Amino acid sequence: MADQPRRRWAAADDDVLHEVARRIPCELDRRHMSRVCNSWRVALAKLEVPAPPPPLPWLALPESDDGLPATVSCILSGCRAHAFSVLQGAHGARYFGSYDGGWLFLAVGGQARRQALLNLKIDGFQTLDLPNLARVNSVYPNEVNPNGDREMAIVAATLSCQPTEQGCIVAGIIESSPNLVAVGHVTRSIAFWRMGDQVVLPVFWALEKDNPLMWLEEVEDLLCHNGAFHFLTRVEDVLACEEPPVFYRDSVSLVPVNMFFLPRVHDEDETVLARYLVGSGKKLLMVVRLASGRGQRRTTSAFRVFQKEKFNTVEEDEPSQNRSAHFEYYWSELDLDELDGRMLFVGRGCSRSYEAGDGRYPGMGEGVYFLDDPSIHQMISGDAPKQPYLCSDNGKWSKAPTDPQGQVERCFPERGPSIHSPPVWILP
Repeated sequence: MADQPRRRWAAADDDVLHEVARRIPCELDRRHMSRVCNSWRVALAKLEVPAPPPPLPWLALPESDDGLPATVSCILSGCRAHAFSVLQGAHGARYFGSYDGGWLFLAVGGQARRQALLNLKIDGFQTLDLPNLARVNSVYPNEVNPNGDREMAIVAATLSCQPTEQGCIVAGIIESSPNLVAVGHVTRSIAFWRMGDQVVLPVFWALEKDNPLMWLEEVEDLLCHNGAFHFLTRVEDVLACEEPPVFYRDSVSLVPVNMFFLPRVHDEDETVLARYLVGSGKKLLMVVRLASGRGQRRTTSAFRVFQKEKFNTVEEDEPSQNRSAHFEYYWSELDLDELDGRMLFVGRGCSRSYEAGDGRYPGMGEGVYFLDDPSIHQMISGDAPKQPYLCSDNGKWSKAPTDPQGQVERCFPERGPSIHSPPVWILP
């Protein structure tokens, strides 16, 4: 037996190739398999291999300061990294969100320069320009207005539908408010524009009597859920825009719905790194990211998942503490087991929920996949010194045999800091 030549993989019979291919859940890995040699390509083309499961988001890691190129990591490939030439071509880009269908929000040529949407699924890729200017609100004549339109940076964004569809509206959190502010002073605000617009217009909110608008400067995340844009604040209230914005020549008009939540009870040692909104069917979830320790660099240690509930006096599981009529909603906490097989991918403006409990993803269960984006709180424009994006706090929070509160696993490839961008999900 020792003298017999080794079997050449190029001569593997069809049954062997079929068994190998059907055990590869990643579509990109299957493509790589067909490129091993010509005989495999011919054989795989004629075999009826079961289709891979629906793709899950890829983690896009930017180029690092130590020279590593931009890569994507696939959950279905065991979180292995794939080279991605399109991202490597966008040298020095800042990623600030994504949308279904392979659309990536990015700024090329600087933190706030040439902001665009890049489609990563079309051969040769496709780009759609986004505005780089915000119009100054001219209704305050006593303020200084030297420029009219000012440069602005998009911090996070999402869409009402595919960007190539007619009537697509973009909602975003931007720096350099469209309202008049002193030159050199940077603020953040909510903004809306249509695909193709070159300037972001000021927003005017139609308010009902005795319904004060919450502080928009406190917005942490945004999401388009069930046809309405939702914004989550640091105090865990939600502002919903259920009616579409009305665009005029010099402004955008919106009718907000303020959802005030009963303040939840925080653990004394709870340090919140980030909060996200996630749509799961018709349910609206809030995912809170926690850190342990009090050092300068705090890393993710756990998550808490909550579901939006409306007060109804006949419900027995409502919060028992006294509440003011001001609060119509409360956040009901879900245990890991209550996620019912849902995999939650959290990121600013691009959080998504996927079902793992239906057998499509063998070996995968409920949990939260996260990326290193607490840097959203650092300013993008202005004169503040630029801090590197650390890009290392990525992973998965899921069940643990010995800890009912779950465990954090650093399942993605290690990556050094980047001066250009934080990581981002690429949504299938």
